[in-house]
Amino acid sequence: MSPQTPQCAVILCRISDARDEDTTGVDDQERHCRALADRLGWKVWRVIVENDVSAYKRRKIQLPDGSYGLRTFRPGLRDAITWLTTGEADGLIAYDLDRAVRDPRDLEDLIDAVEMRKPRPPVESVTGSLRLANDADITMARVMVAVANKASRDTGRRVANARLRMATNGEYGGGIRPFGFHKDGVTVEPAEAAEIVRATEALLAGSSLRFVTKSVNAAGVRTSRGKEWTTMELRQMLMRPRNAGLAVYRGEIVGRASWPAIVPEESWRALVALLTDPARRTSPGNKARWLGSGLYRCGGCGRPVVCSLSGGRRAVYRCRPTRGETRQPGQHVVRVAIPLDKFVEELVIERLSRPDAVDLLVQDQREDVAPLHDQAVALRARLDEQAILHADGVIDARQYATGSSRIRSQLEEIESRISAASQGSVFAGVVDTDDPPATWKGLDLGRKRALLDALMTVTILPAGRGRAPDGSYFDPTSVKIEPKR
Repeated sequence: MSPQTPQCAVILCRISDARDEDTTGVDDQERHCRALADRLGWKVWRVIVENDVSAYKRRKIQLPDGSYGLRTFRPGLRDAITWLTTGEADGLIAYDLDRAVRDPRDLEDLIDAVEMRKPRPPVESVTGSLRLANDADITMARVMVAVANKASRDTGRRVANARLRMATNGEYGGGIRPFGFHKDGVTVEPAEAAEIVRATEALLAGSSLRFVTKSVNAAGVRTSRGKEWTTMELRQMLMRPRNAGLAVYRGEIVGRASWPAIVPEESWRALVALLTDPARRTSPGNKARWLGSGLYRCGGCGRPVVCSLSGGRRAVYRCRPTRGETRQPGQHVVRVAIPLDKFVEELVIERLSRPDAVDLLVQDQREDVAPLHDQAVALRARLDEQAILHADGVIDARQYATGSSRIRSQLEEIESRISAASQGSVFAGVVDTDDPPATWKGLDLGRKRALLDALMTVTILPAGRGRAPDGSYFDPTSVKIEPKR
């Protein structure tokens, strides 16, 4: 019998694999643990639930002393050990030893917490496999955890090898249903695939990720779990190699997959390059809110202008020196934003509405990517040959590293050309519609800015004082338009 009857016992429930946030496993554990507490006469103070949490897998974390080490990530267990150490809790119940700990270091921390208190806080389990009442119990727990840890390592190795084999063969490795595919992970779901194509094309054409996410949610499209999209979730989904029919193992592309590509590989690579570009502005504070901000140029110094609120709370365009530079000499311009944007917008719409506007799509055709793909395949094959030669001892590590580095450099250049050649036409879905002006009005600001940048250069010239002949303060002759197309 325990030397004391806990009045503030903690129940620890854990399961390592819970699909779709299913809590059935931990709910059953809690019910059995409460029944044991009732039989023992213990009073339950806290219930810790670690659902879908591994007791074996470790991650690199920063330790209290500032150094880094590999530890299991078990916040719930850490709380329980702390409460036992401080005396806030005076007993622990788990369903089984495996449910409580599978890492020897975690067990030793639990043993320390028990042995530091006098009298020892009792630790029990429903199955009887976890008891730390004396030296024999502790020794048995250490042996059982060591055996369980080895079993986890063996299982992890077998699973990893199986997943690598499946990925190399282009097979689906299972998991949560991927958006765009049916539950088998191979058969394309047409409606969801169409959304992936639309979102990819919109982003490559200049739309913002925020706007595309809003449009997808407004259309009633939901994730494979039935939830609304966040910008981060949509970004991650669109960057999946599986969308291009590529199989992945531990973040590395290992070959073609058994399922069809939803988007061409070159379009996918272009999208990844776009969304991972360090120069891409993602901070809400740096996001352009006006049509010409950063695009229009000052007629005095030639610098891009930005839009800001003037003293009268009017939005105006003005040039600013970059950080660390002094303002260049010359006549700089300041121009009220709204009438200028309206004027430029009318010019853009007029250009998009011309009968020859569809020719802009033809002008956007870029380098033929078919030969580039052939070169990329050949380079990847050479990388595989290098690995085989090194494994067979034909070349040493230095030769392998030098050769691989050169091949990878060539491959990166080819993939960069594929991405550049696969950027979607900014004019697609605008000039080829029945009503380009109406289409323009429905575009987000990012897409409008991309169209403006592709069509013309706008320079703001110094303007005279007073009203124009028509009574307005805006003078169209003070704006220089240089067509690019």
